[in-house]
Amino acid sequence: MTDADGVGGAATPRPARLTSLPNLLGLARIAATPVVIALLLYPFAGGGLAAFAVFALAASTDFIDGRIARARGEVSPLGIFMDLTADKVLVAGVLVAMVEVGLLPTWLVALLLIRELVVQGIRQLAASADVVIAARAMGKGKTFATLLGMGLLLLAFDAMNGGPLSQTGLGALLQTIGAWTMVIATALSVASGWGYIRGALPLLLGRSVERPPT
Repeated sequence: MTDADGVGGAATPRPARLTSLPNLLGLARIAATPVVIALLLYPFAGGGLAAFAVFALAASTDFIDGRIARARGEVSPLGIFMDLTADKVLVAGVLVAMVEVGLLPTWLVALLLIRELVVQGIRQLAASADVVIAARAMGKGKTFATLLGMGLLLLAFDAMNGGPLSQTGLGALLQTIGAWTMVIATALSVASGWGYIRGALPLLLGRSVERPPT
């Protein structure tokens, strides 16, 4: 689940257009989610590699749709919602499926999802007070580590379920590296989540918060 770049300083939101390229990319991430889940829950030889390809392609769109929207002047409330939501749908859905097939422990996925819910709640509260909370370096590092770890685990799934990668004998190694990458991602997630909470304490306690310059 990615941390949004924040909307402070971005282009002025315009009327929503669902068929704009950035919004279509967001819809593609949402549509890719059940595909990856199905490939995990109903495995076949090569299914893990297919799941990795779909996941990697969908995840990559999250790094370009916002840039396209700003470059084209197509920033809109719908686009902001799509950017904040589509990646979370993709990552959360696949994480739950990974628990189901034994790629990740429940506690780890629970921590990641709880962190996202807490941060999202803080963002909503901040938005209601016209305060922008931008992503920080640790949050972006968490995003990269999460996507990397998930990608490695999908490759491991292919190697351990008779897919093309099974001939490499790298299944156990990929699973070990992927699992430890996810542990690192979880640690970064908890630490960055605490950073959000600490930064939002004045707002949470009802104190005055300095507004960003306009």
